[in-house]
Amino acid sequence: MKRRSRAIVALTGRRLVAALGVPSCVAACLVLAGTAAAPASASPRPAQAARFDGAGPAALARPGNVARAGPGALGGSVVLGGSPGAPANGRITFTRFDPKLGDLSIWAANPDGTHQQRLTHTPSQDNDWSPNGRRIAFDFFGKTGEHLATMDPNGRHVRQLTFKKGIQGDPKWSPNGQRITFDASPTFPDQPGFHTSIWTMRANGTGARQLTHGIFGVEPVYSPGGRRIAFGRITGVDAQGFQLEAIDVINTDGTHLRQVVPPLAGLEHPDWSPNGHWITFNIDPEHPQAAAMAVHPNGKGLRVLRRSDNRFGLFKPVWSPDGHEILVGCHDFQAHIDKLCVMKANGHNLHVIIATPDPVNNPAWGTHPLKH
Repeated sequence: MKRRSRAIVALTGRRLVAALGVPSCVAACLVLAGTAAAPASASPRPAQAARFDGAGPAALARPGNVARAGPGALGGSVVLGGSPGAPANGRITFTRFDPKLGDLSIWAANPDGTHQQRLTHTPSQDNDWSPNGRRIAFDFFGKTGEHLATMDPNGRHVRQLTFKKGIQGDPKWSPNGQRITFDASPTFPDQPGFHTSIWTMRANGTGARQLTHGIFGVEPVYSPGGRRIAFGRITGVDAQGFQLEAIDVINTDGTHLRQVVPPLAGLEHPDWSPNGHWITFNIDPEHPQAAAMAVHPNGKGLRVLRRSDNRFGLFKPVWSPDGHEILVGCHDFQAHIDKLCVMKANGHNLHVIIATPDPVNNPAWGTHPLKH
């Protein structure tokens, strides 16, 4: 299974993208929506590396704008994401491909990979733990599209939250557990002008509120203070087939929309550090400059946390609740399969915690007590 950006993996139903044979689901959707400027390429050209040197399109030709240190680039042994009084780390969730289902299902485990438990038996994907660790929000696929639901940490007591035709995905809880942010569209990727917008709603599914209009917003995540939301904004596809995505921040009342990171080739999966000092993301593992990266919410300090290498391609980095570690997808280039890894917040000590016969993806880290 290819590592495709969540921005559009679910939106295309995945089977469509596989049929098109393109390396990025975002590319597929933009082609279908009529907004892609160039066709996708299955073989990114080495020349791309020379163009990924800055903090945005105009800076790509100006080397030196991005800190390039290896592991530990965010401050050596300094823990950059933690804060006093942070909650203890608990169980993690992730998805695992089920050959019989022909799709993904959600699993839970301890953060060392032990005590794995399957939670869903229907096609389901992105997931997030409530702050108190008592519920898991997730998206799933039904007859009328992609919808949101919550469940207990053992997979029981599922409650569907959204019902409208179209797309509702990428749920993330607010820090107080009272609201959920998500991306949504009343249309499907094969319809002209398709794009998703950023929304919030109460945790029971009521009080839905649209925050963005007229832009392709994906993968929203609340700031630790609960007053802002960071999200990806897809702007197109480059000549090599990599999606161009920016990171924006908006207030939770829909005001003060501003850009944090200009569009970069392969940018995806923003997440906010528990102390609020950093927004992390990754560059597509298939990109020549693939890496886990971080930037301050004001757009300053853009830097590499850890580069992907010949062994592991990193994707979807998410923070531990205490801010000391990062759970990250790691494509094993030797075994040709997606695994899950954990590393220190400074990029050190990357190691595999989940390795199964089937690809795994979509990590989340909560506070639900560990199993023993």
